[in-house]
Amino acid sequence: MPKILPEEVQQFIRNLLPPRDDLLDRMEHDAAEKIVPIIEPEVAQLLYWLALSHKSNRVLEIGTGIGYSTLWLAKAVLPMGGKITTIEINKPRYDAAYENFRQAGVSENIELIFGDAREMLFDLVGPYDLIFLDAAKGKYLEFLEKCIDILQPGGILVAEDVFMRGMVISGKIDKRRNKTAVARLRDYLEKVMHHPQLETTVIPLGDGIALSLKK
Repeated sequence: MPKILPEEVQQFIRNLLPPRDDLLDRMEHDAAEKIVPIIEPEVAQLLYWLALSHKSNRVLEIGTGIGYSTLWLAKAVLPMGGKITTIEINKPRYDAAYENFRQAGVSENIELIFGDAREMLFDLVGPYDLIFLDAAKGKYLEFLEKCIDILQPGGILVAEDVFMRGMVISGKIDKRRNKTAVARLRDYLEKVMHHPQLETTVIPLGDGIALSLKK
């Protein structure tokens, strides 16, 4: 699948980023070696900037992975006395995230929940200042109304990988099992762009980011 941005543009942006600390740098290298999905550093910087600029105090992340994006959020949220809740369904990734939080010295300030967000999400009451959605792409639409419900007015919903390796744009599906996810992501984008409670913009960073502001 084609890259969303030309490689030289992506690399130029990435080279402008401040150096990451040793733990984040190690996580980037480990993820590349073990083919573990994490957000791109430039997307992580955007996420950090959003949380910092909006003074986000309560943050929800749906899809912890190994905790890379969580630690970027923590840099913005925890120094202000905020709290992060994050949900992960994959046990090895959950365990890896816990260990990374421990090494970063933030494990007591992050509520790490093991389980299926399709169940856990509906037990949360909010309100949240920022919600980062980075779970199974075919489930975004299923999560949307609950996310809006627990997001405070003026809060931001960030949906990651909405282009799904370019397939949402091109319509060229690499595997049959991805057909449903691509269709649902297109529906998600249509829904957030026209939702009466949201103002949404889509930016071609990483694999596509949808930023939705709750009115």
